[in-house]
Amino acid sequence: MNDTERFKNLQTTIKLNPKNFQARRELIMLCLDLGFEEAALVHIRYLLEIFPNDANLYFNTGICYEMLKDTDSALKAYQKAVELQPDEPDFLYNLALLYEIKGDIDEAMHNLKKVIYFKDEDANAFFSIGILYSKKNDPKTAIKCFKKAIEYNYSDYFAHFYLAGEYKKIDEYDFALSEYRKVLELSNDYSWAYYNIAQIYWELNRVDDSITMLKKTIEKNPKDTDAIKLLAQILIKQSKIDDAMALLTSAMQAMANGDVYYLSAKVFELMGEKEEYKNCLTLALDNTNTLTFSQKAVKLELSKIK
Repeated sequence: MNDTERFKNLQTTIKLNPKNFQARRELIMLCLDLGFEEAALVHIRYLLEIFPNDANLYFNTGICYEMLKDTDSALKAYQKAVELQPDEPDFLYNLALLYEIKGDIDEAMHNLKKVIYFKDEDANAFFSIGILYSKKNDPKTAIKCFKKAIEYNYSDYFAHFYLAGEYKKIDEYDFALSEYRKVLELSNDYSWAYYNIAQIYWELNRVDDSITMLKKTIEKNPKDTDAIKLLAQILIKQSKIDDAMALLTSAMQAMANGDVYYLSAKVFELMGEKEEYKNCLTLALDNTNTLTFSQKAVKLELSKIK
């Protein structure tokens, strides 16, 4: 029986017997799986009239409101679930993530540490605590947390990725590269890992290695503007003008991006193509929402060439 058939059967069961509470609970979970949050809330409210102290119902209420982007209502629901059942790690975890979303890092940390207290090998909790310490600009403690997350779930490539990022913050490049490579062992298509390896190689003056990794980044994600920009700037600096032009021409065909247009302008300037240089500067200013270079400087440059 597929989900659609189950949904119809459960609806029929409840219509025939509204007090079939188990069927109604099953329908709530199916509604959440299918994205029918409003329908789930109707059934939850019905059950809460009968079971006003059911922590799971409040927890599912929080999930519904999160899915509906109503974080205030979701927070209240999770708080009630934790009030009724304070030792349930899942309730505490969701409550913590809501506090993080709302910017209350201390409350998020407090609840995540409770998760660890009740479930001391919870990889997700250690990962989330690591994220919070990273936000607090405490890379050494973040590293410890990400290592714990990996200890309990080695296959979590996000944990390896963030661990690598914290190592990079404290200039531990060898450790950072090692972790980024582990990311690629676990998820070979994760383009950000290639990009971050390329950045480190560039900072270490390993230019050819950086170019190779940037090309790999763009192969995995052709619209990665950060990779395109960095590769273009490296190629220009290395006087590989034809390669830079080929890269930027392809990028301009794929997207309208202020930075791509500006870098293209600089290449046309080097090539002595005055009209194309001017056109690309104009296009860069027509796409200021994606232009990170100084608009004032670009406008001055354009006025000079005109």
